[in-house]
Amino acid sequence: MVDRRVEVVARLKALEDAAAPLVTFLQNANAIQELRADKQYNLHMLNDRYEIGPDQIEALYQYAKFQFECGNYSCAADYLYQYRALCTNSERSLSALWGKLAAEILMQNWDIALEELNRLKEIIDSKRFSSPLNQVQSRIWLMHWSLFIFFNHDNGRTQIINLFNQDKEEVDELCRTLEEKEDSSCTASDQFSCITI
Repeated sequence: MVDRRVEVVARLKALEDAAAPLVTFLQNANAIQELRADKQYNLHMLNDRYEIGPDQIEALYQYAKFQFECGNYSCAADYLYQYRALCTNSERSLSALWGKLAAEILMQNWDIALEELNRLKEIIDSKRFSSPLNQVQSRIWLMHWSLFIFFNHDNGRTQIINLFNQDKEEVDELCRTLEEKEDSSCTASDQFSCITI
């Protein structure tokens, strides 16, 4: 147990050091005012004026993820929000949004969690996935996470009905796909692979 603690503390220290330039920048209210809606401008400005590059931005993601894993959800949510504002990788940005949603749910910030859920829904609805099955899988995860919000939010009952009615066709499609795989004598692990493709 002592060895594990030493390992975790060492990882925390390494991630803090790697993300430190960007964290320091984000804590400076005057510096933050220099940021704009244009991500490319922000990346060039951070690199030119503050010597903050892609490595530090990626370190912020890893640091936020580590904070989440340690139960520091508030810090994780803040850093994931900032990371998304700077990230140019759409897959990584989507991953950060899922993490921010989870952090807001765990902090029981239902209104903010609902905003993040709606943001995710918009992305899932508009994003081109490598296969329709991947999109269905994302919708199902969205429905799963939405339960936490809707069972605790003031307008949750109405919103859950709306969401589930909209996504009913997607779930039906997933069921048809699984039935087809089942009919073709696939093993359980093959069916699981079909879902997680």
